[in-house]
Amino acid sequence: MRVLVPMGRVNKLCCAVLERSIPASCSEKQLKPIFWPLEKEPLLNPDYLEMLEKVAARQLTTLARVLAFVIPAPLRRVPDGWRDEKNSIIPFSRGWGREEVLFRLAERWTQGRLDTGVSRREGFLVAAAKEPPWPIRPQARVQWAVMDLLYAHGPMPGAGIRAELGQGSGKALKALLDKGLARYCSREEEEERGKYEVFGQGFCFSPGQQKALELLGPKLQEGFRACLLHGITGSGKSLVYLELARQCLEMGRSAIILAPEIAIARNLYQQACSYLSRARVFLHHGSKSPRSKEKFFVELCSGKSPILLVGTRSALFMPVQDAGLIVLDEEHDESFKQDQSIIYQAKEVAWYLAARDNALLVLGSATPDVKTYYAAGKGQVKLVEMQHRIGTSSLPEVEFVDLKEEPAVFGALAKTCAESLQETVKRGEQAVIMHNRRGYSPVLMCKACSETVKCQSCRVGLTYHKKRNRMVCHYCGISISFPPICGHCRGSEFIPVGQGTEKVEEFLTRHLPETTVLRLDRDSTRSPGKSEKILQAFASGEAQVLVGTQMLSKGHSFPEVTLAIVLDGDLGLGLPDYRSTERVFQLLVQLSGRSGRGEKPGKVYIQTRNPQHFCWQYIRDCNYKGFFEQEISRRQKFGYPPFVKLGMIRFSFPDTWNGSADFLAGLRQRAKQAAAAHGVKLLGPAPAVLSRLKNRERYQFLVKAGDWSGIKKAYLEMYPLFQHHRQVRVSLDLDPLNML
Repeated sequence: MRVLVPMGRVNKLCCAVLERSIPASCSEKQLKPIFWPLEKEPLLNPDYLEMLEKVAARQLTTLARVLAFVIPAPLRRVPDGWRDEKNSIIPFSRGWGREEVLFRLAERWTQGRLDTGVSRREGFLVAAAKEPPWPIRPQARVQWAVMDLLYAHGPMPGAGIRAELGQGSGKALKALLDKGLARYCSREEEEERGKYEVFGQGFCFSPGQQKALELLGPKLQEGFRACLLHGITGSGKSLVYLELARQCLEMGRSAIILAPEIAIARNLYQQACSYLSRARVFLHHGSKSPRSKEKFFVELCSGKSPILLVGTRSALFMPVQDAGLIVLDEEHDESFKQDQSIIYQAKEVAWYLAARDNALLVLGSATPDVKTYYAAGKGQVKLVEMQHRIGTSSLPEVEFVDLKEEPAVFGALAKTCAESLQETVKRGEQAVIMHNRRGYSPVLMCKACSETVKCQSCRVGLTYHKKRNRMVCHYCGISISFPPICGHCRGSEFIPVGQGTEKVEEFLTRHLPETTVLRLDRDSTRSPGKSEKILQAFASGEAQVLVGTQMLSKGHSFPEVTLAIVLDGDLGLGLPDYRSTERVFQLLVQLSGRSGRGEKPGKVYIQTRNPQHFCWQYIRDCNYKGFFEQEISRRQKFGYPPFVKLGMIRFSFPDTWNGSADFLAGLRQRAKQAAAAHGVKLLGPAPAVLSRLKNRERYQFLVKAGDWSGIKKAYLEMYPLFQHHRQVRVSLDLDPLNML
């Protein structure tokens, strides 16, 4: 349970009591009494703590770090004092060191007449009130810094802005509020139930859905089972999830449905509210306010009645009682992997929870992870297939456009794609255009000396964002005004090279004047709820063309979309990553699935400069099994998962560190010893693909082994050398998805 412990003479710290034991190395003189309990009954049950211990053991970290990561921030803070029956706050300082006062307060505490609480009200957040461009003078650098911060991080408290930018930012913030460029907003979130049915077929099951339910439904009563629901795009997997959730709730057990992104989770939540109108349905994601997270967390800790929880990966750490069903929609998506701070894979946590609670685990996807499909072939996961779309819709026709023979003539579009887009718009139908580069231009070249503008903290080019009139590093977040001064020739004229989604949107808006064009990428969806507004506007027919990044490809259903265009299908194929081809296949098949979901047939054009690549034929035919067979043979030949266990040891140090050469030399020797001692294959240390970020040099080891224990033992043998140098930061990523 949570308690307050004394730190020094006056300060206190919020801690958690986990065991009733005293370390042998601790003398009685070192012990201090706990100052006060923060709850009368433990907030967390043993099962929940055991799950967190498993996560900590998996990543070779401490339970304390995992607790600090998953517990909502308000539950980790020190309250202001005791709260009495009149809701008044008695500061803790009144009882400090005075036993008679503490005794009287303890009596009131046990009688339920006293609680701990905060005197301050939940403060307001500051948010950007307008989209860029902003009418701010170039010389007003602090105002630019405030707006850049709000644009990059979303609403945040004024104290957070001052902590980030210094006390001088207060005056700049006031000026921005007076201009109407910034605004105050409440922390409180309202998660409203959907007001309309979002299933086009009125909850009638297709033959494919019915067959899937006949296979999956009985497994809810069979104890722990893991199943892969392999359904093509548009086959109606969402309704299968919700019907399984309904059956689970009728059994008196809770259900969890996870989605890779907030917009998809919110759509599933609205569908669930419509389909299960009498059930207790909740939505959880990382962007909810701290107060909302705290309230929901405490409610789940004390609640016993079954619920349906819909959310993103962090929802797995909500203390749901007795889950009988756990679903991961789009299970192949990389968003289910947390690769910063506490590293974890949502599929692994979901597997553990399902096994612990004897629940049914459903992994759903049209393009499953190769490792998941391999496990299904080995019988470790039950395979259930849905091979037909619902209703009268059919898979779209896919064509590839060779940009070497047919170069772009209409902005980034080749002639064939441009003509098809114009015809689609003329017929009153909708189109989606995907380009996996955000911003206006990914490269700016000096007109005088041809040098490109790069981030001073990272070895990467700055991306030009025209609406903001800024150049931004997409890795460290630094931004500078446009145009900059060339560091080589001191010139100030630059040529934008290449194009991102912002430039594509601008071109189409200008050359299709009768058509409304919307953009969906990380820049256009910075403010809370903005992605949902864009998707809803497109779904309701307010726009005919939607331009975006890979966010377009995931889980959205637009019946009026009959055309999908990929501007550069080769993006990602050449990355030094064993999953690069799988990732491109999944992305393009998913994007293709956005077309032709209604009664009208769909068409897909994929522009490429490498039309001979082997994966194109499988994308054209939507042939997952054919792709899987070729991909799995390559992985077996070169020794990659699922035939080996893979780990990535990442470490970095300041680029100004003089001892880096000696450290790397010693590390190479230690790595050879660790590899020989534990029978693993250690590749490295080698510079990371992104070799410098935020003024730190980045290196990595790739570790191959027959089991996870070998990778962990090799890491632990090298760890003292990392720990010996304070300049070095190190992390272990088991089964890495990001190789950069």
